[in-house]
Amino acid sequence: MRTLAGEFLAPTLRNVLDASDLEGMDRSQVTDLAYGAVRRLQQLDAHLAHGLKQPAKLPPRVLNALRLGVLELLYRHTPAHAAVSEWVEVVKAEAPGLAPLANAVLRGVERRAAKGGAPPTDPLQRFSLPHWLWREFTAALGPTAAVDAADGMLEPEPLWLTALTPGAVASLHADGCEVSELIPGAQSPASLRVRSPMPLDLLAAFQGGLVQPQNPASLQVALALGAAAGEVVFDLASGRGIKSAVLAASGARVTGVELVKRRARAAEANLERLRLAVKHVHADLVAPDSAALLERVAQANGWAEPRRADAVLLDAPCSGTGTLRGHPEIKLRRKQADLAELAAAQSAMLANAAALVAPGGRLLYAVCALTNAEGPEVVDRFLAEHPDYASEPVATGLAQVQPAGTGPGTGAFVVPVDGLDGFYLALLRRAGHGPAEELT
Repeated sequence: MRTLAGEFLAPTLRNVLDASDLEGMDRSQVTDLAYGAVRRLQQLDAHLAHGLKQPAKLPPRVLNALRLGVLELLYRHTPAHAAVSEWVEVVKAEAPGLAPLANAVLRGVERRAAKGGAPPTDPLQRFSLPHWLWREFTAALGPTAAVDAADGMLEPEPLWLTALTPGAVASLHADGCEVSELIPGAQSPASLRVRSPMPLDLLAAFQGGLVQPQNPASLQVALALGAAAGEVVFDLASGRGIKSAVLAASGARVTGVELVKRRARAAEANLERLRLAVKHVHADLVAPDSAALLERVAQANGWAEPRRADAVLLDAPCSGTGTLRGHPEIKLRRKQADLAELAAAQSAMLANAAALVAPGGRLLYAVCALTNAEGPEVVDRFLAEHPDYASEPVATGLAQVQPAGTGPGTGAFVVPVDGLDGFYLALLRRAGHGPAEELT
């Protein structure tokens, strides 16, 4: 498995599938197995360890076949006879002499699972989490929510679509989709859990710009800014523009600021599909010249003079530890030592973002990370250095907890349960009042 050697899972898997002749359900099953194996890698190896004394000496493809066999036996509820025989045949084709060993190992896993027993206490075996990351989760979320988060990110992610217009649900039903609302009765933009009989890009709702693939936690981050029609809004580190689209759908005048030009180009193409207008500016947000950036934003929008924003969203680059469900290779790539460097960049970006907010305006800081270093500690430092800002309570309507050991108004963690990604977000208000003003 090339991901175990350091490659990113999504593009690697896409390249492999595109080079194959797999279609439809076969393609979906391979995707599910690949993601499941990386999510549960250490769990799978712990089960295999009972029957394999030296797994590292096995051919890599044989070891991976055994891992997938355990995944199907224990976590996909495939009938034991089918799971064992299927993966023994795979091993036989790869290394015929190892087929008896594969059969014995998988049968042993089956027998031990039938006996039940208490779950392991080691987080590496129970949650497939490195010990350092489990400590980070516990410190940030508290012990109960940390368990919920670690368990939640082991499960497959449903297809989440943000309905940008009221007609989205009817269109999805017309194409044979099963649709359920995450928050019943919520007005658009709203999160829908969808099961589709066809690829996403063939759905009329997608082609017509009625829906946008987006995790509900990401949607709620955008909505927490409270952007209103006519407001001037900057979406910083805007990436592929998903949150920009949500903000524009509210009627706000949105400018996305992004360092990587190919991401901005992807955003522009997607916004064209959605029939939404967002201006784009390229800038490094770690060390910008705020006055120069405001001038460039004004030029992009055709304003006579630069102006600060009524509201600024900063979804800062981070460790991604709240997105292990969709990006499980992060557990294999990230180290605890990364956090200090990330937090330093996030602090710089937050301070620079603050200079772009008009008096009385809002600044929403968000990271898809479940660590104190990247979340509340960044905000605490910012507030200590910026007395003209104060934190406000933030509510998402999703499963959320306050950072462990803090009081109200210090931001919140969205807990990654029921298909959600994990986020930290904090809403900050600048002192003063008035609309986005022209600078003199």
